Amino acid sequence: MKRELKVAVIAAAVTLTLSGCASNSNSDSVESLPLETNQSQTAIQIDKVKQSIDAAEKVLVSTKEIELDWFATKAVTDAKQALAEAKEYYKEFELDPSEANSSSGFFSSKTNIQAAEEGIAKFNAHINKAKSIRTEVLTILEEAFSYHNQLKEIDAAKHYPTTASQLESELKRLVDDVANENIDDAINGQPKLVTKQRALEVKTVTKIYLSDAQQELKRLKLAKIDMHAPKTLSQAAAAVTAAKAFIAAEPRATTQIIDKVDEAVFSLKHAEQIATVVKKLKAMPESDYERHVLSYEKILLNITLALGADDMRDQALTKQGEGLVQYIKDNLKNEQETMLAQQKLRQDLKDQRARAALLEEKVGKLSAQLIIAKQAAETVPTLETPAVAPAKQAAVETEVKAETPQPAQPAQPAQPEAITEPTTVDTEDASSQEG
Repeated sequence: MKRELKVAVIAAAVTLTLSGCASNSNSDSVESLPLETNQSQTAIQIDKVKQSIDAAEKVLVSTKEIELDWFATKAVTDAKQALAEAKEYYKEFELDPSEANSSSGFFSSKTNIQAAEEGIAKFNAHINKAKSIRTEVLTILEEAFSYHNQLKEIDAAKHYPTTASQLESELKRLVDDVANENIDDAINGQPKLVTKQRALEVKTVTKIYLSDAQQELKRLKLAKIDMHAPKTLSQAAAAVTAAKAFIAAEPRATTQIIDKVDEAVFSLKHAEQIATVVKKLKAMPESDYERHVLSYEKILLNITLALGADDMRDQALTKQGEGLVQYIKDNLKNEQETMLAQQKLRQDLKDQRARAALLEEKVGKLSAQLIIAKQAAETVPTLETPAVAPAKQAAVETEVKAETPQPAQPAQPAQPEAITEPTTVDTEDASSQEG
């Protein structure tokens, strides 16, 4: 037993001796490099790690703008964890660079700086995977996200918070299916979600634009307006129904929706006005019938006088109204004809100015040619005979006159023919003069 103990002690001593030699050998190789070079290289590595961590922090902030953690929750979570680990290793040598090359753990073969670099590499890998997942989600679930964005734009959650929250949860489940590579489940679940999203969109748009008109129609029915104006109220109800149907067919045609709703509101107000007049007529005694009719005739008369038309009170009220309409149409037609004539005159004037400008431009060019010709004649007189140069100048002047519009000359009165005297002279008179 003692012999075995001695062997064990000797073996342990040999092991320690060999490890000591190896340690000395490694230390000798490290110390063989200049100390300044080692410190410089380490400082460069530490600086790169710091820059990488700062860049990763900025990337993490930018992912919030595109909701990357919502699209790829697990990948972003893993990225955050990797960055946190890298920052922990960096703290080990942030203030003491000598710890950069120390072991990162009791059973680890990596140094602190190597572990930090590995954490940053993992962070970048997870972020890239998350971005890839987001792109794939938006491609596969394109229709669902189109309705998702539209519901956000019209603020459906404000009007129907419970339904909007349920649809958001269903969309998230489809997104997670894509992230977990269950593509078929996501594709098969999209149509059902889209149907619900569209229903909520129609419901929200109807509430935003048509709810007031629907409430007004309900009020008129409760007020029993149909007892006094059943036809006009029925027309108003039809207008409300038409607006609702249009919204269901085209929930994003905002301009047309507003027009349809305005028509419905107008019809409802019209129905109420008609019902009010009918109620007054029903409550009016027979002795007031004439006064009531004259009040409407007076309104037509005031319009007639304002327009300058002839008094038409000797005709039925319907004829008076038709006469006023025709008078207005005739006057509008005359105004349109006058307007068209004015437009034609303005266009003619514009054309004449354009032609005048063109002529002025031609005159300027010809004048420039004339000046050049004169200068050439004065500079080189021997190249042309005196008789030829004036001829060329006259030709240019003639061309200028031809291009220049001449004012119209007044007609001259006819001149009497000149009296021609005989050209022969009496020979006798001529001989007497010689004598």
